[in-house]
Amino acid sequence: MFGLEKTDTNVTNNRSSFVGGSDVPVILGLSKYKTQFQLAQEKAGIVKPENISNPYIQFGNKMEPSIREYINTKNSLHFHPDTFIDKDDMIRSNVDGIDDENKILLEIKTHGAKPTLKVYEAQMQLYFHQTGCDYGWLAMYQRPADFDLEFDASNLKIKEIERDQHAIEKILDAIETFWIRLEYLKEKPDMTETEYYTIGNDVDKLVARVERFELQMIEFKEKAKILETQQKEFRERLYKKMEENDIKKIDTGDLVITRVLPTVRKAIDSTRLKKEQPDIYENYSKESQVKGSIRIKAKTD
Repeated sequence: MFGLEKTDTNVTNNRSSFVGGSDVPVILGLSKYKTQFQLAQEKAGIVKPENISNPYIQFGNKMEPSIREYINTKNSLHFHPDTFIDKDDMIRSNVDGIDDENKILLEIKTHGAKPTLKVYEAQMQLYFHQTGCDYGWLAMYQRPADFDLEFDASNLKIKEIERDQHAIEKILDAIETFWIRLEYLKEKPDMTETEYYTIGNDVDKLVARVERFELQMIEFKEKAKILETQQKEFRERLYKKMEENDIKKIDTGDLVITRVLPTVRKAIDSTRLKKEQPDIYENYSKESQVKGSIRIKAKTD
């Protein structure tokens, strides 16, 4: 028998913090087993997730390494499982296999008599997005009636799947809406399923995007302030050293540092002019249209 069974905690840990490949069909409404509302309730901690282990899943977990190793051996490829995490968009892809050299994805599915291709393909499109791959193999292994764990190559069929950017954009948009709905659900845990699906319009999405980038900018500006203070201090110290040693220019290879001599800068005192000579101030004042905007302030505790 090819391979050994491997348990990957990435598949089970922090499920509530990320949307994974298996969540995509649910969010898109393709799943026969769970609705998006039920998934949101689970991730919000309102209901306990059902036990995801059953004989079908256990069979798939046990067969996956064997199938991957067979495909690698047969095709001289180097597929290995890996995890890709995007903390900003809160998505995670636990791929069954990726060949880094050839940039090919491998998705392994053990299935019954009627596999649901659109579910598998939706998962792979998320994986294409996160891995940067444009091409993949969907390895479908038909499950024997007796759940025999001895690998049988005749049960294996491989379908070639290509990246579909339109499908990816649809998936990412649906995931964004899902997270917005989830936050509302946390605020109102007794929300009905009908109410849940009314949330996530264009305004909700824009607010979520603006909030995300504003918070990032606030954090960036706070860090920039510290750097600017240090920058000013080191500039002043270097200026003094260049002045003491009569150095006019330093070329570091990446920067050209020039000592600028002190000068006098003149400016109009507009406050005083307006007060003492209001007519002159008015004559030289000009109006300009100011575009409408929004004002955003971070809340303080």
